[in-house]
Amino acid sequence: MKKTFILLIVIILPLELFSQNKQNKYYSPLRVSLSGISKFVMGSNDIPTDRYDFEQGFGLIGEVFYTIGNTAKYEVSLESGLMGTFSDGKINSDKFIIPLALNAYYYFFDEEFSPFLGVGFGIENYNNSSNYVLKPVVGVTGKKFKVFARLGIGSTIGNSLEIGIGYSFKERPCGCFPQSR
Repeated sequence: MKKTFILLIVIILPLELFSQNKQNKYYSPLRVSLSGISKFVMGSNDIPTDRYDFEQGFGLIGEVFYTIGNTAKYEVSLESGLMGTFSDGKINSDKFIIPLALNAYYYFFDEEFSPFLGVGFGIENYNNSSNYVLKPVVGVTGKKFKVFARLGIGSTIGNSLEIGIGYSFKERPCGCFPQSR
């Protein structure tokens, strides 16, 4: 099943890449975003070896987006960053979170302003251990800014709520480019 899914992605993705809207010579499906994010641990931390042993986190996340198709309703991204942690109002200077995730987004409107849904799957390296996390996300985007909230669902580390604001260095492409005449 996994091999079939991976094979399907390997076949469909190049076809989708070559079907991008090429009418606008300035169109590029790639863009970069930088987000400030706050992480709040949900639930108790009674067993610190199996859970996050902090209360809050904060940091920066960099994300590289790729717009799929010429309607700009679907995007995939790769994100990575660095987050510091707090416990009892004190900063843990030696414990950082290093998240790495692959995300997929769906935008409701092919406009400058659009709400979006997404899901991400990634790894969070914290305290010399790597844990898998599933991250459903909901948000709204403008020309270059976005505001989002996501739930980090971890099987061994527990759950967290992440709230952030992001800035893209380039506008989200829209499918409103002129088609062939």
